[in-house]
Amino acid sequence: MIKKKLIILIIFLFFNVCGFSPIFNAENINININKIDFNNNKINRNFAKRISAFSNQKSNNLYDLYINSYSTKDVATKDSKGNPSIYRLQLKVDITLINNNDKKELKKSFFENVNINNNDDKFKLKITEDTLIDQMSQKILQDILKFIANAK
Repeated sequence: MIKKKLIILIIFLFFNVCGFSPIFNAENINININKIDFNNNKINRNFAKRISAFSNQKSNNLYDLYINSYSTKDVATKDSKGNPSIYRLQLKVDITLINNNDKKELKKSFFENVNINNNDDKFKLKITEDTLIDQMSQKILQDILKFIANAK
């Protein structure tokens, strides 16, 4: 029993002092996002809020960011009766990054998709869809931050 607690304590201490630091923070990204423009929907608002947190206010590299995202749900397969059995959930995000100094424009599209089994309980299906869209948004956000960090 004491060995088990000692091992857990050692593992905890090891992970506590291993030097973990986040990959993306405002100091790593040398871009100041001056303006974020987007169509008013839930996905765009989440992206705008998360990206603005990584804007480095001390940077002289001023950029404007335009975000357009949408999700679609299509029938991937049907059962023998013609009812949908698997849906394909897709999330697409188009961004345009404009340098305020030289008006250079960078455009990029980001895609994620996932298949989801149909559920007779439409409430559970909607909750699953929302969860998957949030997970896909997280993956796309990481890709967007990599793109922004490399924009020069």
